[in-house]
Amino acid sequence: MNNRPIQMPEFSMAGKTAVVTGGTKGLGFGIAATYAHYGANVVITARTASEVTSAAEDINRLYITGNNKCIGVPADSGRQSDIDEVIAAAIATFGSLDILVNNAGISGKTASILSDDCDEANFDAVIATNLKGVFLFAKAAAKQMVALGKGGRIINMASVGGLIGGKGVVAYGAAKAGVISLTKTMANEFARFNITVNAICPGYVVTPLNEEIFKNEDIRKKMEARTAVRRLGTIEEIAGPALALASDCFGYMTGAYILLDGGQTIGG
Repeated sequence: MNNRPIQMPEFSMAGKTAVVTGGTKGLGFGIAATYAHYGANVVITARTASEVTSAAEDINRLYITGNNKCIGVPADSGRQSDIDEVIAAAIATFGSLDILVNNAGISGKTASILSDDCDEANFDAVIATNLKGVFLFAKAAAKQMVALGKGGRIINMASVGGLIGGKGVVAYGAAKAGVISLTKTMANEFARFNITVNAICPGYVVTPLNEEIFKNEDIRKKMEARTAVRRLGTIEEIAGPALALASDCFGYMTGAYILLDGGQTIGG
């Protein structure tokens, strides 16, 4: 036998600092709470100060298992000055920035392209948050990671909507497709600094933002029927892969996207 000793992979986040945008609800909160549970210092952002404070308190009370901590910083992901404040807060509080999760996003109006509701203002608003915001935050975080010289992980939340042409969500789909392309370009450019950039593409996942919709049995059954597994996803099933991507286990993956859609795109 000539097998060399294998170093077992670690999912520990101890000593690392993560910024999670849109971290007060749904997938963002689930990812932030998971990182905190596994030892990371976490900075969460959202536009509403009271929500940021409350969510950070919940994470510190319910999910922290060591000496790490979660803080909240109100921020608009589409505003450069807010982004700079978040990065500065992470460094001032924890002395490092190792992980960025670009999760903040809006859905915009659900409307067909030819309808009056699908207007320029709606399109611009969705692109500004869901695509431009990812670009601005990733650029700022990467600059800080380069300055610190330790490398890092950037995880962009895309969507199955960026891979298929869903009706009524033109701006959302275009933005998420842009996020996938942006992820690949950033991965190419940041690799020499030991910064990996990957994306996660969730399908139908139940969150506090959509649970009222999915309480409608007809809608829920229709969505479930579009998946191969015949059910909706959970926040935990997205947070787990987000933990793996941020850990040392996935250091060789960059420029990729993980599709977490229950088999929707394979014709479930």
